[in-house]
Amino acid sequence: MSEKNISFSNIVSTPTLNSWAQAYNAGKLFAVLSLKGEVEEDGGDDQSLGAIGKKILNNLEQEFFTLETKDLRSIKSAIEITIQKIPAEIESSFVVAAIVNNIAYLFLLNRGRINLKREDKLGTIIDGEKDHDKLKASSGFLKDNDIIILQTDQFTKLVSEDRLSSSLDHQKPNEITETLAPFIHEAEEGGAAAVIIGYKEEKDEPLEELKEEEYEVSGGEDELREEAEAPYVEKSSFFYNLKEKVKLPRLKVAHSKKIYLTIAIVILVVLVSGIYLAYKNQQDTKVKATFAKYYPSAEKKYEDGQALIDLNQSLARESFLSSEKILDEAKGKLPKGSTEEKKVLDLLSKVEEALSKTSGISTSSAKEVSFSESNLLSFEKNHSGNYFVEAERNIYYVDDKGVNLSDGTTAKTIIENEDDWQEPGGLGVYFGNIYVLDKKDGILKFASGSYDKSQYFQGTTPNLTKATSIAIDGSIWILSSDGTIGKFTSGKADNFSISGLETKFSSPTRIYTNLDSDNVYVLDNGNSRIVVLNKDGGYKEQYQSETLKSAKDFDVSETAKKIFVLSGGKIYQIDLK
Repeated sequence: MSEKNISFSNIVSTPTLNSWAQAYNAGKLFAVLSLKGEVEEDGGDDQSLGAIGKKILNNLEQEFFTLETKDLRSIKSAIEITIQKIPAEIESSFVVAAIVNNIAYLFLLNRGRINLKREDKLGTIIDGEKDHDKLKASSGFLKDNDIIILQTDQFTKLVSEDRLSSSLDHQKPNEITETLAPFIHEAEEGGAAAVIIGYKEEKDEPLEELKEEEYEVSGGEDELREEAEAPYVEKSSFFYNLKEKVKLPRLKVAHSKKIYLTIAIVILVVLVSGIYLAYKNQQDTKVKATFAKYYPSAEKKYEDGQALIDLNQSLARESFLSSEKILDEAKGKLPKGSTEEKKVLDLLSKVEEALSKTSGISTSSAKEVSFSESNLLSFEKNHSGNYFVEAERNIYYVDDKGVNLSDGTTAKTIIENEDDWQEPGGLGVYFGNIYVLDKKDGILKFASGSYDKSQYFQGTTPNLTKATSIAIDGSIWILSSDGTIGKFTSGKADNFSISGLETKFSSPTRIYTNLDSDNVYVLDNGNSRIVVLNKDGGYKEQYQSETLKSAKDFDVSETAKKIFVLSGGKIYQIDLK
């Protein structure tokens, strides 16, 4: 089943302080998730409901797309692994649908609802009101024009089945969401989310009518008779070559002996033909076996990559690279010009095109903009200091005296450096706490308000002599001049590595992320680029510009889709995709 036979649309309410929801899609996988509860501000990865939710959905994606076989049992197992990431103190509603060929696999954890509209009837497939603490599952064949509705518990309370039913009549998914959206956005309920999925049966393409070809026959009657009586020999065949190489002398033979000679020749032709056909069948079998060994697995990797291309380009590129490796190995083992080789080369061409599209390399035209576009970089241009950070409309920076704070009009030293640090390598501010990286002694944490000093790292302090910058989103990210990135949570090192980045960092100087950012950004001066990674370390894209080679610092606004760069005493803007 091709994805063009599936259409869908999402409805998601605006998050509140204690309630959050998200609608999710990747290829043929759909989900809605809502979380409700209070999360303590302990500085960890699970600082907010949004961070917890994104981690759960990322885990679902990884578990689902690594399944070799996708059926009710395997998908349910993947979801059971995923829901272990939901903290016990958080109230959740989790609804998942996976469409494989023409089968829908449906799952619901806790309260919520899954409806199916078929023809003029609306039915409930799974209702989370009963046995709501269990993971419920269902599956079945889809029919043309079926509509599946995945709903969180909060959505079902805002949209009754009668209202839902009246909104579904003869409308496409996007039209249905337009009808229902006002009921969701008018309510102050942050956990309402739904996905409307429309299914169309795949239609077989009509076959082209076969046309009879015309042939011309030339020559006299005797010539035609000779061709009719002689066994047919194709000029490119083994038999024609044998005939050309072996020239038999003309002999005068008696009629009786001529009959025996003819029989002997016929037997010889049949024998040689049998040997040739046996050899050809053997070779054909080997070619088909080789093709079957490589092509299906390469095709699957390519299709997996296509399903991930809009969601996670890093995983998509890994699938495409695996497919390319398989096809490169296969093409050298297939006969030149064979049908099988042509199919391999055609798929290889598609894979190479996909790799080019997912390289994420954008040669960006950095345009000069007004200093008012970035308060942080404008302030940094006019003040001396090593590191500058903007938090809660204030700007913090480190100089020889210590850590300073400016509200835009005046600046004052809030933490004096009394030999607390010797060589600063980064500055971070998180919920009023101030973190100063000292390349020799680790990271010093100054508590909000009192600025009491403590050591951030628990146990052995890592080697920070090459540190060039830090960023904080609950965890602390440390960038080093050798291109490595360390991630630490609550003073302990996380298991973090970069994947999918083909060209390594060269003299990177700044790293940027925060609690609200989906990604991590690295200013790589040596390669004149800014690289974008997801928070699992997967490469997403990069922006190249000569302006970045001499850039001093940069600032990112994901909501405005802009990067601002301080370079040569000027501020430049690069547009995010």
